Order: sequence, then structure tokens, then C-alpha cells
Amino acid sequence: MFQLTYLDSYQVERTLSYQDYDELMLSLSGCVTLPDFYEVTSLSYQDKIIYRGYIGDLYRFLTTFDVKKIN
Repeated sequence: MFQLTYLDSYQVERTLSYQDYDELMLSLSGCVTLPDFYEVTSLSYQDKIIYRGYIGDLYRFLTTFDVKKIN
């Protein structure tokens, strides 16, 4: 399970959960998605933080992410 925590434009922390990698990638590739400048405070996979940065860089990170390295 993936859990994405980010700060919105009002600096309010929001959290979204995704059951698997495909669901997460689908949400990032849609027409209506989060703005690139939102700060990701954490993206965790099975309770391990794997990414911090900006939404705009997240898709590129996930295309190279190897789940096997976490397990």
C-alpha cells in the first residue's frame, strides 16, 4: 500500500492512500491531478518512506522505483 502525504496551497497536510503501484500511477497520469508545486512530505510504501520532494518530480521517480529493493 502506498500513502502520499503532501502540503496543499494553504499549507494543510493532506494524505491519499493507494492500494497498489498501478492505482498510484493512474492517479498521477490523469487530466485532473495535483499541481506540480505541491510539496510531498512523504510517500511511503508499506510504512517505509521512499520519496520526499515535489509532485512534479514524483512521476519520474516512480517510473524508476523498484519495489523489490524495499522488501
